[in-house]
Amino acid sequence: MSEDLTQTTPEKLGKYEYYRLGSTTLKALKKHKFYRGPLKKEDELRKPDGIIYYPGVGIKAVIEVKQPSELTRGTLPRWVKKYSPIAAAVCNVLIITDGNKSYWYNPHTESPIITTDGKKLREVFNPKPLAFDNMPQEKVLELNDLFDQADQMLSKANNQLIKAKIIDPTPLAETVWQKIWITTGKEPEKCLYNVVEIFVFKFLSDIGVLKGIESFPQVLSLKDNDDENAPLNYYAKIVRPKIIELFPKGDDKTTIINGTIFVNEEGLPNKTMSSLFNSVLKDFKDFDRKNGSMRHIDREFKTRLFETFLRQSAGVKSLGQYFTPRNVVRSMVRMSNADKLPDNARICDPFCGVGGFVLETIAEYPKIMKMFEPVNGKVSPAFTIRGYDKGSDEKDDERTIILAKANMLIYLSDLLSKYHNENYLKEFSIGAFNSVFHLIRDNLGTFAKVHDAPYDLILTNPPYVTSGSKTLRENIISRNLGDYYENTGRGTEALAIQWIINHLKPEGKAFVVVPDGLMNQESILTYIKDKCFIRTVIALPSRTFFSTPKKTYILEIEKKKNIMESQSDAVFCYIISEIGETRDARRLPIKENDLIKAEKIHRYFSILHDPQLPALLEDPRAAAIPWQEFDALDTWLIERLWTPDERKALGIDESNIELEEEGFYSLIQEIMQDLNNFLGVIDEN
Repeated sequence: MSEDLTQTTPEKLGKYEYYRLGSTTLKALKKHKFYRGPLKKEDELRKPDGIIYYPGVGIKAVIEVKQPSELTRGTLPRWVKKYSPIAAAVCNVLIITDGNKSYWYNPHTESPIITTDGKKLREVFNPKPLAFDNMPQEKVLELNDLFDQADQMLSKANNQLIKAKIIDPTPLAETVWQKIWITTGKEPEKCLYNVVEIFVFKFLSDIGVLKGIESFPQVLSLKDNDDENAPLNYYAKIVRPKIIELFPKGDDKTTIINGTIFVNEEGLPNKTMSSLFNSVLKDFKDFDRKNGSMRHIDREFKTRLFETFLRQSAGVKSLGQYFTPRNVVRSMVRMSNADKLPDNARICDPFCGVGGFVLETIAEYPKIMKMFEPVNGKVSPAFTIRGYDKGSDEKDDERTIILAKANMLIYLSDLLSKYHNENYLKEFSIGAFNSVFHLIRDNLGTFAKVHDAPYDLILTNPPYVTSGSKTLRENIISRNLGDYYENTGRGTEALAIQWIINHLKPEGKAFVVVPDGLMNQESILTYIKDKCFIRTVIALPSRTFFSTPKKTYILEIEKKKNIMESQSDAVFCYIISEIGETRDARRLPIKENDLIKAEKIHRYFSILHDPQLPALLEDPRAAAIPWQEFDALDTWLIERLWTPDERKALGIDESNIELEEEGFYSLIQEIMQDLNNFLGVIDEN
């Protein structure tokens, strides 16, 4: 073996290694399997200064180190000419560096490597920090990413790094979910757990976190074994514990995976599902062969992963309660202007479900997404962001918050692709998944968190299609929490509004989806007016939500600094007819989306507060209701402010609503619940 290779200890560079050479020939590197391809006779005796080596795979770059005085604009062409043949013989990248400046070249063309935005790649590669193991981890991962891209994209015909292919795995998700559901007959949410778990497994393998014996290809290779149980057995005993280790549980004892179809409650393989597991692996393999890896996932897939399963009839019944349609969520997030909040701001969804409001807020605003990018090895966002969900010690009660954490992993997949060593993944668990989402193991759920610090912004869709509000109030009183909730309003939505207002900072804002039942309760409307300024009321169409024909509204409120202040500004009102998707079980995209127009006018009106705003006056769906007029209203069912003829002209006369059988039964149940709530209030009085 060459003296360089025997005396040199490679310096770690993420998943790569840097070898300082000098006297080692390419022939020697090939002999010792650093390079496994063909080598021309004239290249055998060429000697690189250093190499970037991917263990077990091969050389990914040749490094030539010069003194600063040797590396000038005048001398650079000579060095490129001299060293390109060395690099071209074994890889796609030549880096010439003096430690302060670096030049990246395609050795096949002797031309500079061009970045995705058309500039010459000048990322500094300085080997010295590697010797002392003090190169920042962010820098290490950035270099890893560049080596990955260059290896895949550069050739004799191409000098430019190409933007990563964005994958939309929706068809795969639908196929796998349907297969698991039909085969097992389990509840849709249990099937969804397992779809997400295998997605996480494949993603972690594709980004290089699960490698070697823990990788997807390794588990897949066991399918060729005569033992049908081998892949699932190996996954359950070797790979799954590794994933759990990478993503430690939070204080609420939940993590990102907890599927219980392929494994049992103890994590042991459920061998009756071995055939199904093998079939799912094949589906992922086939998708990979046709589309490529899952390193970069389409945002629409991230956004609509869970909605995808609601298009199945089983999903509508079982999962619909967890979801606010994503077009509605996005509009509320955009109207919130969350990125304009001050440093150290606090944002919350107190009834978060699978995390849509929280995650769309992060995804919508690059400023907030960047807060989750590691700095000095830590994930420590400047904003405090919280999502709460109710649960108990029962495993089934953990499902929603686990889905929320897994959902966050998928939303942050681009960051995890970039920062993908084990230490970073644990940091994402601590500083992102477990910091943001919390399961409250209490019968009162969020209503028990009366001492939570106040927030600058609350975005939420509280529970309202739920029975038992009288029991909740009794529980609140028995726990000596009655002082935090006034005995006003009916249903859980009235309790939710009180929690929200109590937990807003002065001048803090809330965007809340509320049912029509709350909007005609005089006592709760008075309570809101006493505590807050009413900024916006937007009427949503019937069947906006998957599982109910109930009418709902978006309510924007701002907490008063001084409770004695009186409102003078007009209230922005808007009527929505279409939300960008059909309002049936299929939820197919359509062009008509009144939410976009509402957002635009809201943006102008929230700045100018001008009832004569041209955009407002020109849109028959919009109105700025003077405060004196709004304050006198008995209900906030704002569509009644338009005449019947005006509503008919807008196509929003819903006096006759056609219902499917399932929708009819749902409506009857809601009417019965409202009556029970009303009778409960009478009994209390």
